[in-house]
Amino acid sequence: MVAHRVKIVIPEDHRVVVDVPEDLPAGPAELVLEVEEPSSNESEEVVMVQEAKERFEKLADELAADPRSFRDLSPEEREERLRRVMGIGRGLFSSSEEFARRKQEEIELEDRHLGR
Repeated sequence: MVAHRVKIVIPEDHRVVVDVPEDLPAGPAELVLEVEEPSSNESEEVVMVQEAKERFEKLADELAADPRSFRDLSPEEREERLRRVMGIGRGLFSSSEEFARRKQEEIELEDRHLGR
């Protein structure tokens, strides 16, 4: 058996056309796709976002139970509400350094897929 490796990137429509070199003999062959598994960071991020969404929804329900508008609250009550809202989202968004690191990893992954 002769092995020939072709690097591809699977597009959004999941359709791939493969042209094999003419020096490969015609006849039966086996096509094997090896894909990298999504990093565990992605699943952790999904969980973190879902948990934050649930916290926001719970807080929204609590705030909706108070018939007073934000303007009708005392300065202390306003500050407390803002602190609660900001606390829920803390840590949800990554720093610019983390964003840059993830982008660099994505570029390296694309380069590997494209054989650069």
